[in-house]
Amino acid sequence: MRKLSLITSGVILMLSFLMVGCNTMKKLEREAIETAIVGKVSPQQLTAVDGVVNFNYNIAFAPRQFYKKLILKVTPKMQYPGGEEAMEPLYFQGEKVKGTNYPVVEYKGNTLGTYNLSFPYRDGMQKGVLIADIEAIMGNKTVAFTPAILNTNGVKEWKTYMYSLPNNPDAIPLFTETFVKDVPATGVGIISGYVLFPLSKSVITDAQKKSSVMAQAAQEMKKILADKNAKITNMLMYVSSSPEGPERLNKNLTTNRFNTAKAYFMKDLGLANTPMAKDTKFIVSNTVSENWEGLYMLLNDSNLKNKAQIVKDLQNAPNLQKREAVLESYIKTVPELKDVILPTLRRADFYIFYTVPEVMQVEDQVTTYYVPQLQETSVLSARTDVNLLNDLAVIAIRNKDYRKARKLLESAAVINQKPEVLNNLGIVYQNEGNNTQAKDMYTKASIKNEAKYNLGMLLLKDKEYNKAIPYLKAMPNVNLAYAQLMANDNRAALETLKKLNLTEGYEYYMMAVAAARVKDVQVMAVALQKAIQLDPQLKERASTDKEFYPYAQESIYLDIVD
Repeated sequence: MRKLSLITSGVILMLSFLMVGCNTMKKLEREAIETAIVGKVSPQQLTAVDGVVNFNYNIAFAPRQFYKKLILKVTPKMQYPGGEEAMEPLYFQGEKVKGTNYPVVEYKGNTLGTYNLSFPYRDGMQKGVLIADIEAIMGNKTVAFTPAILNTNGVKEWKTYMYSLPNNPDAIPLFTETFVKDVPATGVGIISGYVLFPLSKSVITDAQKKSSVMAQAAQEMKKILADKNAKITNMLMYVSSSPEGPERLNKNLTTNRFNTAKAYFMKDLGLANTPMAKDTKFIVSNTVSENWEGLYMLLNDSNLKNKAQIVKDLQNAPNLQKREAVLESYIKTVPELKDVILPTLRRADFYIFYTVPEVMQVEDQVTTYYVPQLQETSVLSARTDVNLLNDLAVIAIRNKDYRKARKLLESAAVINQKPEVLNNLGIVYQNEGNNTQAKDMYTKASIKNEAKYNLGMLLLKDKEYNKAIPYLKAMPNVNLAYAQLMANDNRAALETLKKLNLTEGYEYYMMAVAAARVKDVQVMAVALQKAIQLDPQLKERASTDKEFYPYAQESIYLDIVD
């Protein structure tokens, strides 16, 4: 720090000139320079913490340097590009000043003063200069002098960063089929397709065999069969017949359609000569004759103006014979019912599930989801199979088609409120912005760890960290550590992170913060060094992060961030 010679020289010289004349000016000037008032700012590097700059200003008055009737006004200021921040002025008075009560500077002895000063931090003060305006007052005369420069190092800002995870992890959906149960959705793929049958027949026409749906399904299956990491688990077949007269009268129609479709699917998809073809449990069948429920759903989803009346008339029929008669009457008067809706119920669908090992489940390399039924209302004709409805909803969730997923899951919940269904409904409600219903669904499904985790993540996003922690413990990962850190349970966060296989810079940075808070300096240093190694951009952040301010003067920290 430079001496405040401008203060003493200016004050003493001017007052000497006023009081004793020019003849003694040179002598007083020399004495003033030699015995100048010394001003010192500490620390040399000013720092802002929580938006405030605190520093000490030390002033020393040597003997016989302060005139007895003088008042000195010193106003520290921070000047920076774009502005100026002035502090409260400091006043000093000589021994013979009357009417004021400022600190008295002894004429014959040393007078020392230390002042704790502060000012609010503003952007731009990084390049600021700390100065002091000087005014000498004696009686009714005031003389202003050139400001003294106190510090030119600017201000280093220690920031309180808003910590957040770099990714917004999705909630975890659950399959219900036993052959993919407990396998993460990211590790399950599905290939599906379907064929439609002529009225009251079980043959598959050439047009259906050559359809774009089956061509695409066969192409996708070739890729899966060629992938040594893919494990085909099962094939679900759903076969349906419509409830209209010719279909209803053929009692073996649905069974014959199943056998025909099974043989065709196995051959066309390249599965006929595989070990799976010999496994009697490979194909899971679901057949529906006289698919009235599917008809009601297709009608409700249609654009028919009188659809509600048609459904009401069919459902209110006193017996099956009357219901069949109502249907036949509408077939004659509603062309869309005959030409579009009922043909959709004459079908055979397949859903082939496969899995990939966890090590293959990496970002941007997702499993294949080819499920053309999700683009069609007809998929809802599978209403009686709660597992299929749920698992198709999982695919819709993965594709972020939450409207379709909700429809499938609400249909499934009517049949059986399985925890998997409720968990997935929670995901849909959450993504639709209905967090209250989402929490309710997750709570009802909390027998599943995934549902507990999803509830914990929802609470985490709502910044209810203490509430989130018990649920996140069901499936511990970095999100649990984050919640613990945000809840200021720092030692628990540190222990959680130590147990995890950390791979990202931000994860090690969190560990460094937790260690810094519990004063584990060695772990802090190792974690911070690893974080910067994985993500060099974290170095700049670490150099100004308030979390590390207590270690600002320690070499173990400075060696990492400097």
